[in-house]
Amino acid sequence: MTLAQQLTLLLVAMLTSKGASGVTGAGFVTLAATLSAVPGIPVEALAVLVGIDKFMSECRALTNFIGNGVACVAISKWEGALDEKQLAAALAQPSSSAGAAPDERPAD
Repeated sequence: MTLAQQLTLLLVAMLTSKGASGVTGAGFVTLAATLSAVPGIPVEALAVLVGIDKFMSECRALTNFIGNGVACVAISKWEGALDEKQLAAALAQPSSSAGAAPDERPAD
C-alpha cells in the first residue's frame, strides 16, 4: 500500500469507528466500510473474518470497558477529585463487593 492509501485508510477508519464500540456487530460493518474506501483491498476478504468476528467483538468491548475505567481514574486524578485511599480500599475488596456502597457490603 502506498502512503496515500495508508493515510486514507487511517482517516476513514477513524471517522467510521466513532460509536461502533457500543453496538454489537458494528465493528464488522465499520471494517467493511473502511476497506471499501481503499482500492486494492477486496471487500470479499471479509468473508474470512466472519468466523472470528464474535471473538473480535468481545475483545473490542473489553478494551473499551478497561479504557473507560482508566480514563475515569485519570481524569478524576487530574481534576483533583480522586480519593486515593478510597480507591485503594475498593480495589482491595473481593470483586463481588467492589462496586457496592459501604453499607451494602456483606459482613465478613
